[in-house]
Amino acid sequence: MALGQGKASVAVWHAAALLLTALYLVPIAYVVLVAITPDGEITGIWPSHPELDNFVKAFTSTNFVRFFFNSAVVAVSCTVLQVVLSCAAGYALAMLPVRGKNLMLLLLIALLVVPPEVAIVPLFVMVNHVPLAGGNDLFGSGGQGLLDTLPGIMVPHIVSALAIFLMRQFYAALPAELGDAARVDGAGEFRIFALIYTPLVKPAVAIVAVFAFQAAWNDFIWPLVVIHSNDMRTLQLGLTVFFQENSTQWNLLMAAVLGISIPIVILFLLIQKLFREGALMGALK
Repeated sequence: MALGQGKASVAVWHAAALLLTALYLVPIAYVVLVAITPDGEITGIWPSHPELDNFVKAFTSTNFVRFFFNSAVVAVSCTVLQVVLSCAAGYALAMLPVRGKNLMLLLLIALLVVPPEVAIVPLFVMVNHVPLAGGNDLFGSGGQGLLDTLPGIMVPHIVSALAIFLMRQFYAALPAELGDAARVDGAGEFRIFALIYTPLVKPAVAIVAVFAFQAAWNDFIWPLVVIHSNDMRTLQLGLTVFFQENSTQWNLLMAAVLGISIPIVILFLLIQKLFREGALMGALK
């Protein structure tokens, strides 16, 4: 009797997993179908003559090469900076005798519940008044600062409270004796951080890198606020060219959406082993 109940329970869990998988895959399948649908068949269920040319049209109908370059520069730069700063801050909060670090940790946790939209206006003012940038004087007046520039797009993604907290938790789980032994051997603090502790938290670094790249690559709201020239657009802003006053080119839009999703998929496939290890280590903590 108990064996039968166990099999029934497993079957229910499998059915629930299949249902959730279908819920995730159906929108993706719909995007693929629309992307290969000719112009006159958008409202149909299945395209009679699939057109792969939609992908070529999507990326040649506008300045997508420039948009891709902008997105790549922003995403890669933000990923590198966020990983470096998160590792350094997380190590300091976990391993160094920093005065008031418990209060800093509480403030960091408090920041996790603040919606990012709350910071848009303060960030805009700050970016607009960066001294000696974009025609500004020493007091941050007279010009546009970092508005309409790639560094201006990067500002919200350079530092992440979640990334710092995550790295702090992983560093805190490592034995302090490793650092003590290295100090006895004459190693400096930076060497201990970079060569002893950080290689042990590579799975966490992979998680931070994926999240940072995805956030910068997919961001739409902040670039929409700070960018006003066509040459500075990212790929997400570039998608708006398919929205016209009287109609929307849905097939080209979906083809472009699939195209700009490829870099994130490739990044995840390259570091999926480290990503899984990091997720497992985080679950065990």
